[in-house]
Amino acid sequence: MNTKLISFTAVLSLFLIVGCKEKTKYQDIEKGNEIANAEIVHKIVVKDFIEAGTYDYLKVKEDGKEYWMAIPDSPVELGKTYYYKAAMVMKDFVSEQLNRTFDEIIFSEGIFESIVLLNNAQSAAMGGHMGHGQVKDKPEIKEVSLPKIKNGVTIEELFTNPKTFANKTILVYGVAVKVNNDIMDKNWVHIVDGTKFNNKSDLTITTLENVKVGDTIKFNGKLILDKDFGHGYKYDVLLEDGKLVK
Repeated sequence: MNTKLISFTAVLSLFLIVGCKEKTKYQDIEKGNEIANAEIVHKIVVKDFIEAGTYDYLKVKEDGKEYWMAIPDSPVELGKTYYYKAAMVMKDFVSEQLNRTFDEIIFSEGIFESIVLLNNAQSAAMGGHMGHGQVKDKPEIKEVSLPKIKNGVTIEELFTNPKTFANKTILVYGVAVKVNNDIMDKNWVHIVDGTKFNNKSDLTITTLENVKVGDTIKFNGKLILDKDFGHGYKYDVLLEDGKLVK
């Protein structure tokens, strides 16, 4: 492959997963603060990379400091300057693909060729991966209003009294509005059904199934409360090990 061009496999819009309890702790790269200002613009130069299948890794330089990053699928040119804002720092991150532990690595939704492209991308609609100043095509999600299905639980019912469904296998029906694949060996699907409670209108599902943004789907899964994955990601309500129902 041309060493000046890097193709990145989709990683993780993950790490800014919507629907989780907002205890995410970002760290400012330069200052090491627990909570970083999401408006800080980081200016980096790409120095090296490793292709690793599920994840691809960038070695970058910022203000004289070199560190590792992982970003979604984007062509990136070695030696070129890029920009990004909020990102998550993970310490002692183990990459099974590389058989390597990173003392510290940065996960970002994307890097961009200019601050203007960065700001435009951040204001783009939810769904799909964004990187290198490009916003990929994604289905238009119109207002959702789905009927309640037999034996199903609506999002409104779920969030109104989640303890009723805790540790039970339930059936949910909705439209996928965000999908993040291959994160912690799971796919992460966010669905809405048109109902809500206290402004909570989407449910996060972990699954091994493959779905696309815009799909109308049914999932069976076990409802878990207060699920803590570490690194600041804690879910009030999560449907685990979801299975598609035809």
